[in-house]
Amino acid sequence: MRYYCMGCGREWDYPVSNCIFCGGMVDKIDARECVIDDVVQVSIPTEDHPIVPYYIMLLKGPNGSYEFKKTFQDHRIGDTMHLVSERYEKCTIGIIGTGITGRGIAEVALRTGNSIILKSRSREALENTLDKLSKNLYKSLNIEESQILLDNMATTTDYSSLAKADFIIESVVEDLEVKRNIFRILDSICDPEVILATNTSSLSISRIADGLRYPERVVGLHFFNPITRMQLIEIIKGDKTSDDTLSKSAEIAKRLNKTSILAKDTPGFVVNRLLFTLINEACYMLDEGTSSVEEIDKAMKLGANHPMGPFELADLIGLDLCEEIIENLHGDSQDLKSHSSKAINELVRKGYLGKKSGRGFYEYNDQSSHCRP
Repeated sequence: MRYYCMGCGREWDYPVSNCIFCGGMVDKIDARECVIDDVVQVSIPTEDHPIVPYYIMLLKGPNGSYEFKKTFQDHRIGDTMHLVSERYEKCTIGIIGTGITGRGIAEVALRTGNSIILKSRSREALENTLDKLSKNLYKSLNIEESQILLDNMATTTDYSSLAKADFIIESVVEDLEVKRNIFRILDSICDPEVILATNTSSLSISRIADGLRYPERVVGLHFFNPITRMQLIEIIKGDKTSDDTLSKSAEIAKRLNKTSILAKDTPGFVVNRLLFTLINEACYMLDEGTSSVEEIDKAMKLGANHPMGPFELADLIGLDLCEEIIENLHGDSQDLKSHSSKAINELVRKGYLGKKSGRGFYEYNDQSSHCRP
């Protein structure tokens, strides 16, 4: 008898009441014994299977039926294997974008047992993403387990491949016209029942969906970094988003082992409306000389029990993105403090974008960070 966690999907051979990895509920599964009848090594990479070599085994089941299975371990003919029946219907999730957020969504989708189609503009970006995903998976899984998950990932530079997905999540640059162009393409190639979600931080869902044939299937699905650890997804309803789309989006959130909340299509939704007001006000306090970067961060961590101070968080998010979101939140407001502060603007102008560039409000190296002079 084998056991598996209904939360993270890991399996083992001994019974426990709760998963020792994520604390999820544990259930038992039955496995059938198969004999390896033949093995063929594949050494030519393809777009769907870029990692080589791998092996295709011909398995003979207990009732005499045959099936194929791929593996990254070289098994011998005559060996026995225990195969587990699928526990739920698999979902294929299309993901557009291979930045930090896109990679995070891809990793979570793979870890929760889904198949994904990952789209980027270049093969180089896809290869870089594959390398980083592999390293992240190896931290908690052995090579065989990691490769089994990676085998559920197809990569592409072509939008047409996404037509095979059941649910698509776009996660590219925070630019309205860029996103609108992507959704026009998806609206033309995907079946009407395929949900099209955008991982926007602050843009209007209704404006992204405007002019599409099926605007009722467009929804906001806002993840939070680091995606592998943060549990929340904001589901944002546009003016024409259907209840069925919202329901399917909530199901995807559960499938990804996340908790979701529903928000209206207003600037910043829930979290960012509060969060970036805090970050921007901290920056204006810095401009006014109220206190220093380190002191303001210390005040919020010790006085409000925040895990990170506003400047540490801004550096983690990226100061260019912070600047963009703050401007998107308030649009044409005439209130000076509604716009990004001098502190952020100057750093972005100099190319000091936070942790990703090695310098923002703090300077970073591999081991530590310290406040910039």
